[in-house]
Amino acid sequence: MRKTYIILAGSAFFLLSACSSQESTAEENAEEVLQQLQEEEYQQITDQYFSAALQDAYPADELRLSWEANRGSTFEEINNLEATADDDETAVSGEVIFDDARMEVTMDWNEEEKLESLQIARPMEDLALPDDAVEEDITIEADDGYPLNGKLTLPDEEGGPYPAVVLVHGSGPNDMDETIFSYKPFQDIAYGLAEEGIAVLRYDKRTYTHGEKMVEELGAALTVKEETVDDAVEAARMLQADDRIQTDQVYINGHSLGGMLAPRIDDEADTAGMILLAGSPRSLWEILYNQQLDLASDNLSEEAREQLQEQADAFKELAESFQDMSPEEAMEYDIGGMSGYYLQEMDQYDVGQIALDSNKPLLILQGEADFQVTVENDFAAWEDIFANESQATLKTYPDLNHNFILSQGENKGTIAEYNIPGHVDEQVIKDISDWIHEQAE
Repeated sequence: MRKTYIILAGSAFFLLSACSSQESTAEENAEEVLQQLQEEEYQQITDQYFSAALQDAYPADELRLSWEANRGSTFEEINNLEATADDDETAVSGEVIFDDARMEVTMDWNEEEKLESLQIARPMEDLALPDDAVEEDITIEADDGYPLNGKLTLPDEEGGPYPAVVLVHGSGPNDMDETIFSYKPFQDIAYGLAEEGIAVLRYDKRTYTHGEKMVEELGAALTVKEETVDDAVEAARMLQADDRIQTDQVYINGHSLGGMLAPRIDDEADTAGMILLAGSPRSLWEILYNQQLDLASDNLSEEAREQLQEQADAFKELAESFQDMSPEEAMEYDIGGMSGYYLQEMDQYDVGQIALDSNKPLLILQGEADFQVTVENDFAAWEDIFANESQATLKTYPDLNHNFILSQGENKGTIAEYNIPGHVDEQVIKDISDWIHEQAE
């Protein structure tokens, strides 16, 4: 027994020594990479230090984009560089300090002293309410028993009346900031527009606050009307009745699913116009179908790709068949947590035609790096609808993702990139505010 203990202790000492050497080498390599980043030697870094897999996922141009987006003005020091060895990989983390910013860097080195992962990001910093702006708590209750917490952000306490927007969420349960991983796009928009003299109303989504109750009371009969439309209509009417707001200058600003539903909301609330952020005039099931096909990447085997194609085609066939069913029949199907009736009800409305027939001004914006709602399929559909119409202004943004935040990093093009802290691009907020002010002229 004693002999076994001595062998184990000796082995542990050997492993500890090996780890120390491994950690030291990884720290040295990490410091060299950071120095080369300062010197903008992006291609040299990818050629010398990136594994083959990381080179494919994170080419030199993307590395440059991430570094330039996060660095500050003047480099000061590399700080708190620490390595931790674990089996065949060593993780190194540290900070790069600039005169006006701090950047966090994390690296994973393999046994061949190649990088398997490199993450560059500024720490998440919550935006502060603009100096002159004020924010007040509000409650929206479109239906009895479903009160929702919200906030009204005003450019200042004494001024006005102001133009205003209602922010309408994308799919899924969302809080009033539309928080997703490291993002809070609705807070970004509210504070940014307030600085431009525009009031913003945002609120928790009904399924966020009352999800269990809605399932209990509505079950498979739940549709976007109860989930989203009714509350957005009530929010618009609240603004239209507020003396601090220009009642004829209230706009629906819908994101993703909210952008798809904005024409339906406007049809009831009779707002001044619509701002559609990554919305689509296509059916929701069509978007879901394309998203399934996008999973069939070249990294999968031919057999796996064929299986995904079969599953996607089966989903498409089922979704199309809902229109030939009664509501009760459609309710019998569960599609990823929503009933077939949810999709059936949405398909009763041609939102593109509703938007066109509204004769209201529309601002339609799309990130070119959006992999959920795409330029090729969805923005192009808006372009077709408004090809000969002047009521719509359409614009795309290179390198912005579904949340209108810079798409960057080795996980670009996946949900994982949303873990990199970021804020809605300033140009997007400026374009929204300029457009709103133009409508009021």
